[in-house]
Amino acid sequence: MPSIIKPYTLLAAIVALNASGQSLSKEITVDKDVVPQEREASRMVLTPKLVLPAIQQKSLRWSDRGVAASVSPTVATLPPAAYASSITPSPYRGYVMAGYFPAFQLGVSAGYKLIKTDNSDLNVWMQYDGSSVKRKAPFNSGNKIGYYLPDKGKTTYNTQDVGVGFGGSHTFAGVGTLSGRVAYDLSSFNLPTLISKGFNQNINRFDIDLGWQAQAGAFDYSVNLGYDYFHLSKVKEESIITFDGNRELASLIDLSSRNEKTLSASFSGRYAISEYWHVGADIDFTDTDRSAGENIFEVASGTWPDDSENFNVPYISHEGFKYGLDDVGYNITEMHPYLRWKNDNLIVKAGVGIQIAGGDCGSNRVRPDLRVDWTPSASFAIWGQLNDRRVNMQTLGDLYDRNRYVGRDCNAGPMLDKLHVEGGIIIGPFAGASIELWGSYGRVSSYYTPAVISLPQGNVGSLNSGVNESPFSPYFTIGQYMVIDDFTDMSYGAAFNYDYRDIASLRVSWEGAPQEFDRGNINSLDRARSVFAATLGVHPINPLDISLGYTVRSGRCLYGIKPDYPGLFNPFEYRKYSLGTTASLDLGATWRFSDRFNVWGTVENLLNRDWQIVYGIPNKGVTGLVGVSYRF
Repeated sequence: MPSIIKPYTLLAAIVALNASGQSLSKEITVDKDVVPQEREASRMVLTPKLVLPAIQQKSLRWSDRGVAASVSPTVATLPPAAYASSITPSPYRGYVMAGYFPAFQLGVSAGYKLIKTDNSDLNVWMQYDGSSVKRKAPFNSGNKIGYYLPDKGKTTYNTQDVGVGFGGSHTFAGVGTLSGRVAYDLSSFNLPTLISKGFNQNINRFDIDLGWQAQAGAFDYSVNLGYDYFHLSKVKEESIITFDGNRELASLIDLSSRNEKTLSASFSGRYAISEYWHVGADIDFTDTDRSAGENIFEVASGTWPDDSENFNVPYISHEGFKYGLDDVGYNITEMHPYLRWKNDNLIVKAGVGIQIAGGDCGSNRVRPDLRVDWTPSASFAIWGQLNDRRVNMQTLGDLYDRNRYVGRDCNAGPMLDKLHVEGGIIIGPFAGASIELWGSYGRVSSYYTPAVISLPQGNVGSLNSGVNESPFSPYFTIGQYMVIDDFTDMSYGAAFNYDYRDIASLRVSWEGAPQEFDRGNINSLDRARSVFAATLGVHPINPLDISLGYTVRSGRCLYGIKPDYPGLFNPFEYRKYSLGTTASLDLGATWRFSDRFNVWGTVENLLNRDWQIVYGIPNKGVTGLVGVSYRF
């Protein structure tokens, strides 16, 4: 099923650059069955790596794993280092690319093949993305709330992301292929709040992947091992802000560090009984351990100015709160044995899905799996699937990949499917045009979603006068998650595609989802009710590529918990908070001076529209990169 995030503009130069990646294996098995929508394929040796299309949505940061789509653009970054993400052979051994955009956005990416032989390759790569953006805060709307922000209600966002790694493979003739990869990522960024200058957060991540792929007669198989270490740094920040003349507001943030370790192992094997029949099994094991933590948020009391007649008393009655986060450990073993039958027009895959849960993650499950792909002609295809969707482990690393401004306080566990059904139809192409229709329905447990936890009315003394919500509630709730135990997952959409020779390509799509507290699209972090996207790529002359994209995400919101003090969370009520409509016009262009050298540029949100990424965090306005790339 198509991702909730539709492609934005990106450059053909970047795509050409990424084509210079390493060959993970010289032995490639090509399944001759062609199904236009979600064709079955054998597992890769390593965890899947992103292969960039001609027009692609940029991401918040580079990620080693496939993750759910991010909510909205925040800052332009370069694509993943090519040798870390591509399996397309290249005649070049190295590349370098760099881009800059005012006031400060900088991206640099480079890679080199240390070893390049028929049976072996060894590659190294690095990437840097940095930005510094100042933006008006969403809550600075006058009245009381705007006074509590430093720098006249503006917030400054600084991000620094660095990634390095190496990987390679060796093919043993007639035996199999061994491949591996090691990567380290460091992310440093600040998280402004409504009553302080914000605090800096560092993330360290270390990943190792090792894989073996082989074939013995009619039996082919792969074995993969992975380890991910994710570390959140300790934060302690004290600040005093003077506002409204000579009043002072003091705050304290004291957040303990957190560590998360994830170990994974998988096996995939398939035996060809005949030309039409196959039997196989996929087995996955994942174990996650997360350390405990304790967070303290405090707002110190103060007094009104001395010349005030009636306010020589503390003006803040709420002193803050402290809460602990328990250590969490859970593991999931998934087994999917199946029987597969195929002919020239039909593929049927039937089996059983078995989930064995350990630690703090719920009960075991057994359910049927079914997948059907029918292609009666070259211009029509229909497909459907019952269950057979892997568990979303919802690690801290996964949550930060989706959005770095949420997730620190989350003690997420795995999200398990109770039921999942999806299907679609593809009509065309006819004279370059095609139509897609799709939809899905399911129920999941333990769905973690960004949340707002409002403080009770009146807990901030006289500062709350005339304000519907406590002015400090967004401060306390930025970065919060909540869990919904029984969530209905639904989405539906349609798309129109048109290609005119090799000169132009157009895609227009729409995807919708219900928007209720316990009903929506699990892949939509911002709970968008409607997503419209249009992308146009033009190749008017040989060295020039132009791409234009426009995306509108409407009905975006968060649901929050509004507790009835002093019970805090019991009893409580739900409330909806709007995030504003995302409307981003994006432009990109590339001029290829030669096969080795090109100049490119990309700009997002050309109209400089405002919206919130998550509650309390504004988007960063116009972003982009303009630069050059060179292969050698």
